[in-house]
Amino acid sequence: MQAPTPDPAVAPSSSHSRALPQIGGRYFALAILFSMNLLNYVDRYSFFAVGTQIQHDLGIKDRGFGLLSASFMIVYTLVSPLIGWLGDRYHRRALLSFGVGLWSVATVGTAFSNSFAEMFFWRALLGVGEASYGVIAPALLSDLFEPKHRGRVIGLYFLALPLGGALGYGIGGWVAYVWHWRVAFWVVGLPGLLAAFAGLLIRDPGRGASEGASQTGPQDRPRFVDYLALFRNRSFLYNTAGMAAVTFATGAYAAWGSTFYQRVRGLTSAEAGRWIGGLTAGAGLIGIVLGTGVADALLRYTRRAYLLMASAAVLIAVPFGAAGILEPHRTMSLELLFVAMVMMAAVLGPCNTVTANVVPANQRAAGYALSIFLIHLFGDITSPILIGSLSDFGGKPSVVHSSLGQLFETLGAKPVGDTNLTLGMLSVIPVLILGALFFLVGSRHLAEDQERARMHGGGEDLAVLPAH
Repeated sequence: MQAPTPDPAVAPSSSHSRALPQIGGRYFALAILFSMNLLNYVDRYSFFAVGTQIQHDLGIKDRGFGLLSASFMIVYTLVSPLIGWLGDRYHRRALLSFGVGLWSVATVGTAFSNSFAEMFFWRALLGVGEASYGVIAPALLSDLFEPKHRGRVIGLYFLALPLGGALGYGIGGWVAYVWHWRVAFWVVGLPGLLAAFAGLLIRDPGRGASEGASQTGPQDRPRFVDYLALFRNRSFLYNTAGMAAVTFATGAYAAWGSTFYQRVRGLTSAEAGRWIGGLTAGAGLIGIVLGTGVADALLRYTRRAYLLMASAAVLIAVPFGAAGILEPHRTMSLELLFVAMVMMAAVLGPCNTVTANVVPANQRAAGYALSIFLIHLFGDITSPILIGSLSDFGGKPSVVHSSLGQLFETLGAKPVGDTNLTLGMLSVIPVLILGALFFLVGSRHLAEDQERARMHGGGEDLAVLPAH
């Protein structure tokens, strides 16, 4: 039997690399990475599903819960650049598995929180674990699958978002209703330890393997100046800015959607979990399949296809999202928001593929890290806190009885008790409009940047694509 190939993520002489066997093929690796992503979103949405109970038990106001919702994402964002730097140099499987194991421990630790500070600690620690796999997994998939299959594979990987969101809302809401919110974090945290072990066994083909040039040694490692070049990559920056706008909206709905429908529309936690979980799963599945299929079909006609499709999808989401937030009838409200969710999910596969295609192979981990840093800094770190703050602001008696408060109420943003969560949720609309413009402008530079990445050992072969 042939001995396992040393992991190309480290120098060939590394004994640590040979100590870890590699089993299965690229589809085994895809299954493990998909499972890790799925468990991540199950945990994330379980937390949002039990938010009302956590606020009640720990005495946390809306702004505080917004900070808790963003705490793991703050750390995730800050740690991602370091993980990206490590991921372009060292043992990717070990980094991946360490992160997932740490994430699992932090998820279970959430169940033991008895104060805001303790909860913040465990949710922040979660971010360190998530950053490890969140940065490395897409780069690893890009090396396992050649460019012509990359869009579909990355789209499949991100199907874990809607499925995990649905399971998280469903499991979190049901467990909290039947037992207690603390139990939910035991249920979703422990399986991550199995995924962490499995991550040690997947095959790492080497950086750039899918483009036919496996980069293994120190001479292939990117320099600091190479990373600075990402800031001159216009399609990378515009794509990242557009994704930040979409993440602002999806993060807002993830963090506050269940609370919004309980507080403003009168659903129970179990009802909100079922409705939002089901709609999140359906919208994500339809949106990702639709977005990937439409983008690949348009690619026959224009090199700008992926970002043009993203721009159109976000513009379609805007009126449906606004109407869904303001619609007082709960069923109609959910139906309108479902359409907006489909459109926003449609950008996941194409836009993450753009990141892989415009960044050279030996910089992909750092490319994803920088993208993650910017997306979450301006996306779902900002939106939960902003929405919580706007909710508290709009519910103050001095604001409610002012001319500004009357304007909010005329628009349909009425306070409930001492909060105005509808006002907070409406903040996503102008951000989405800006995101659509970013995608549109970025599409103008996409072909040029893909060709540049291809010349440096990455991207997509553009010879078969039309010239416009």
